[in-house]
Amino acid sequence: MKHNAVTHGLASQLLAGLDMLKDCIDRCPVAEWNEPHNDYPFSQVVFHTLSDCDYNLCASAEAWHAQDFHRHNRAFFPDSQSIEDQVLRNAYDREFIHRYYDHCRTRVVEVIEPQTLADLTAPNADIYRNMTKLERYVNGIRHVQHHAAQLGLRLQGITDKEMEWVGRGYEQ
Repeated sequence: MKHNAVTHGLASQLLAGLDMLKDCIDRCPVAEWNEPHNDYPFSQVVFHTLSDCDYNLCASAEAWHAQDFHRHNRAFFPDSQSIEDQVLRNAYDREFIHRYYDHCRTRVVEVIEPQTLADLTAPNADIYRNMTKLERYVNGIRHVQHHAAQLGLRLQGITDKEMEWVGRGYEQ
């Protein structure tokens, strides 16, 4: 199957950022998982990052809430809360976070890859900011990488081990 180079590149880079986040998830010591470090606990930062990624892949807030993954994990995604209000109310166990990570990786491919250049550049396509989808997806890549870097630096201070760089989410 021939890929659209733009959407394939966007998806690959978002997947690479998610892979770097997963490295942080996997390397975080158990004792640090719910410990704050001058900000929110590790698990909450990871959930915030994944939920923002997931939200950016949806056409509306209603579509975000209506996903099967959200309906099957209602304790973490109550309909009455916006994405901004819900993130910092729970401690998230690693098993749930791993499932949410898998959900987000699947959604990246399903949502971004089929987009056309016209889809990506349509004005006001963003669900909560005045952006095109192209800009929204690039902004999402930056957001995932920002938090992966924050968590990686936090882990480097704890474990004395730097995170590995992931250059692309797809193999050649």
